Amino acid sequence: MNDLLARIERLEDLEAIRQLKSEYARTCDLGADPDALMALFAPEGDVVWRSNVFGEHHGHDAIHKWFSGVAGMMPWAAHFMVNPVIEVSGDTARGRWDLLEFATMTGDSGFEPVLMTGWYTDEFRKVGGRWYFSVIDIAMQQMSGWLEGWVREPNRGGDPLVVAAGRALQ
Repeated sequence: MNDLLARIERLEDLEAIRQLKSEYARTCDLGADPDALMALFAPEGDVVWRSNVFGEHHGHDAIHKWFSGVAGMMPWAAHFMVNPVIEVSGDTARGRWDLLEFATMTGDSGFEPVLMTGWYTDEFRKVGGRWYFSVIDIAMQQMSGWLEGWVREPNRGGDPLVVAAGRALQ
């Protein structure tokens, strides 16, 4: 019976983590409310939001500040998180997702349609029976202007590492 209970708990943990990731995506899509997003991060301890394009933000205050500016540079987005692989180990977990994202972003000539792909590698912590993010890490693979396409413009604004160097300072 203990084995069955452990298997059920594992399935419940996997589903709770999938729901958490879905809530993150939907919250980003609905305007990236920094307070709502911060509620998804572990309430205590070190937390990180990191991207090879959008910089690295450590701690609740820094992540909140980052998300406070997202709607201004990306007023619309639709995140599609696919192909999850989740590994649970007690009260911690790691998960990977592939990202396909359509967005409206600010650009040189106003708002521009953008297509992005990337790989999320996240870490989770279970606190008081609830799962939270401790690390969100998105490695953008391409950010293409929709009109130019990913063949002609695989990295809108330049190579992701070059773009990251400038944006991480903002």
